[in-house]
Amino acid sequence: MKKLSLTRKLFAPALLAAAIAPLALSASAEPGEGERYVRGGPSHAEQREALFERAGLDAETRDALAAARAEHHQAQQALRQDYRERLDEILDDDQRAALEQARREMRQEWRAEQRQAREARLEALFDEWQLDEASREALREQRDAFHAEAQALHDRTFDSREDRRSAWEGLRTEYHEALAERLDEAQLSQLREAMRPGRHGPGPHHGGDHPPRPDAG
Repeated sequence: MKKLSLTRKLFAPALLAAAIAPLALSASAEPGEGERYVRGGPSHAEQREALFERAGLDAETRDALAAARAEHHQAQQALRQDYRERLDEILDDDQRAALEQARREMRQEWRAEQRQAREARLEALFDEWQLDEASREALREQRDAFHAEAQALHDRTFDSREDRRSAWEGLRTEYHEALAERLDEAQLSQLREAMRPGRHGPGPHHGGDHPPRPDAG
């Protein structure tokens, strides 16, 4: 294998990230109604290895990509540190606190808007299906129960990733079966589409202030 140039080493992680982006997005997306909740799914490292296997990359190429990825990560860390130091020079404590408060308020408002939009889509489906109030209330209760159990699983500690994945799969299956007792496949498909989460909310997403999952109403 030819030696990677410095430029290729620096850009390899970005190209790899682009290649596995659809996998990463599907594994981190918030669940829609009746959709699989995949927080306990394959890690990025596992996805990379699966991608490498499928592409037939040899060990030497994988090691070169790993080295390039490490260099890229270190460069990003240095840039973030420089940026934080620059912000400290520009903002005083009151300004930082005001910006953080404004960011929290905007994110809370966005979440509320998303919940309201999902509720509106849900009620529109109920109207389209001409459900009576008893059926509507039963579906709402099933959804609330699913969210409560999902939150409990989110907060629970598991012995292994496989145990977590199995628990999420079991919960998803139970919820789908409960819905299937009241809805046909066409309605389930419409429900999944209506409850599909939208784009991320406003403002930067710097860990520690992500919305609790699931947040589908």
